[in-house]
Amino acid sequence: MDYRIGSASMSDLESAKIVAKKLFETYDRDRNGVIDTTETIPMIVDAYKSFNRSFQPTRGDIDSYSKVMDRNGDGKVTYQDIEELCIKYLCPQYSQQSRQQINKPQDPRIEVARRVFRKYDTDNSGFLNVQEIQKMITEAYRSMGLAQPTYKDVQAWLDVADTNKDGFISLQEFEQFVQKSL
Repeated sequence: MDYRIGSASMSDLESAKIVAKKLFETYDRDRNGVIDTTETIPMIVDAYKSFNRSFQPTRGDIDSYSKVMDRNGDGKVTYQDIEELCIKYLCPQYSQQSRQQINKPQDPRIEVARRVFRKYDTDNSGFLNVQEIQKMITEAYRSMGLAQPTYKDVQAWLDVADTNKDGFISLQEFEQFVQKSL
């Protein structure tokens, strides 16, 4: 894998985030928003290949690797975990406090969007699926005194918010939708 980002230095925060995004997209092969055990194995093998070494990880290796990547200790390796690792190792000049400030949204709508997203992401996949979207829209309609949303209403919302057209809404897509809508 080539992680060069134009002429940007890898000590640059935005470059570290781009690397995190590429890593996550490369290894989250089933696109469920989590790098699980089977997806961790190719990460380990590729890391050793970069040093011209062949390596077949044991269960202990996989568990250790996953534990290091799971930065918040929730038992899942998410995009946020990978981003935090990339920032930690590619931008060591940022302290933990600096990283927390960087990741803190400046727009209050983003914090609300994140809370709503977490509430409806009931399977903690990092994505809203059609059923979770249906629940969210139904509750929104109810709170506004509107009738139950139709399938067309849900599909129309999904068509607008699902910018990469994968049938799911990522946190990033949801945040962008909220910023454009409110």
